[in-house]
Amino acid sequence: MTRVLITRPQPGAAETADRLRALGHEPLVVPLFVVAAKEWAPPPTTEAIMLTSAAAAREGGPAMAPFLGLPCFCVGARTAAAARSAGFTDVRAPDVRDGGELLAAIAAAGIRSVLHLSGVEIASYAPPAGLQLDRRVVYGASFHGWTDEERATAQSADVALVYSPRGGEALSAALGAHRKAMRLSAISRNAATAAGEGWAARAVAASPDEDALFAAAGLLCEKQAGEAPLTRTG
Repeated sequence: MTRVLITRPQPGAAETADRLRALGHEPLVVPLFVVAAKEWAPPPTTEAIMLTSAAAAREGGPAMAPFLGLPCFCVGARTAAAARSAGFTDVRAPDVRDGGELLAAIAAAGIRSVLHLSGVEIASYAPPAGLQLDRRVVYGASFHGWTDEERATAQSADVALVYSPRGGEALSAALGAHRKAMRLSAISRNAATAAGEGWAARAVAASPDEDALFAAAGLLCEKQAGEAPLTRTG
């Protein structure tokens, strides 16, 4: 049984913990951030919606209502599922790894203007020529300082999962030298880079979804891992 550190905010942390238990692992839920919705003003018009996180779909609130029938382009299956739960009826999840590739897919679909609903801190991607990008911050993630008990729990993990560059940076700082005995599995190369060096091993998911993240961490059986390939980094 592998002890797996989950630092993502709720409710995602509980969902990940349930999946890990079903796979026979021991989840250690010690969130580093607390997510809260922010008020935002929608633009008068747009042709499509862009989501790079499930939290944006969950926290967008009533202001999303005028756009629920528009094409909603998402990074990853989990974000797409959250978009459907929020009421979007035309959800599209192209085979992309990040927001930059998603913008290219949106432009290739003939879209000329897109509204990106996001958190406060995201990677910056320039839209392709001919695509107008409008961004609205719909949620923020504030840092949650660990108690002594939470820190001790986190330090006992065999593997740590990282879902964002900000999460990687915060986790590295919170664990300090203890990360040398822990393997890191990151959702993207940017997240792995932000987590820095000094881990027992680092791996990057081959696609921005949790199955690939689990595969990178060695948490899936051989058949499952074959369906969710990984890439390794230093």
